[in-house]
Amino acid sequence: MQNKKYGSVVRHATFWGIWIGTTLLVAYYMSGDVDLISATVNFLPSIGWFYFGCFLLWKGVFGNKKIRYIRLVFMLALFPVFHIIRFSLIVIFYGYDETISFIFNRRDLGLSLTYYIQYNIFALGYSYFVYSLERQKRIQELELNNRKLEIQQLHTEFNFLKAQINPHFLYNTLNTLFAHAQYYSEELANNILKLSEIMRYSIEGLDKDNGMVNLKNEIHYLHNLIDIHQLRFSNELQIDFTVTGPVGDHKIPPLVFITFVENALKYGELKNRNHPLIIRLDASPEKIYFYCQNRKKKKVIEKSSGIGIQNVLRRLDVSFKGKYDVVTTNEEEFYTLELTLYV
Repeated sequence: MQNKKYGSVVRHATFWGIWIGTTLLVAYYMSGDVDLISATVNFLPSIGWFYFGCFLLWKGVFGNKKIRYIRLVFMLALFPVFHIIRFSLIVIFYGYDETISFIFNRRDLGLSLTYYIQYNIFALGYSYFVYSLERQKRIQELELNNRKLEIQQLHTEFNFLKAQINPHFLYNTLNTLFAHAQYYSEELANNILKLSEIMRYSIEGLDKDNGMVNLKNEIHYLHNLIDIHQLRFSNELQIDFTVTGPVGDHKIPPLVFITFVENALKYGELKNRNHPLIIRLDASPEKIYFYCQNRKKKKVIEKSSGIGIQNVLRRLDVSFKGKYDVVTTNEEEFYTLELTLYV
């Protein structure tokens, strides 16, 4: 940042050095003499007025039409101030007695007006130049952000397309397996059917009612998920699942609670009768409260990436922006998650 400011000062000093040097060189060529005091009286207030115009008088006029005419009136009204500043410098260098007529002299008034208009035009042009650069920078940043969003949207659409193709194939296959499994094991067939229903729910739930599903449906498929895991572990999982309240009155994004429970089933130690997986879901007219606590496995082969939970929170940001609370407690032995949706 300091290097940027230093570079800006050097550029401005170089420009004014070239501008003043060229002007004095032309004056010397025309008259054969250069009056440095006269040059100081003319250039010093003019350059100062240039920066006054850049940073105060003309700042923001190109982005706000309302203030342009007001600033123009100010420019006309401030000319006497500029003229008096030049007059004051002449008094300092030449003395009061010799310059008393300067302030009302037609020639000196015209000279002051010339410098005033010239350097106001310089300030106006420089302000527009800075405004154009900033505007172009904002446009480029906006285009870059839009491009990133387009790429992200393409990735999302591509992933969503893959998510639709693969599960459709899988649950159609599962339905076929279900038909064959009925001849061998009713329990196996029923769990295959439940898995197929969960997969269909995970896809079709996104397309109904603006991506919202009835809480009762979420609970139904949550039971299916638990039943499938019980089959995997020969019904040895210790799960305490309780639902209270009018669950049929609420809608939520699909797979919210299922994702949290699936995470607990994957990373929890659930075969201890003294420490079951505890799931509580309580619905009231004002809110939905969800509680999930599991004892953690001592050795976890696959570490959680957290992607599933992050996706749930992003979907909650869309549907319940500012209207939900998530509290997680990661203790040495237990992991607890509490989610409150304010409806």
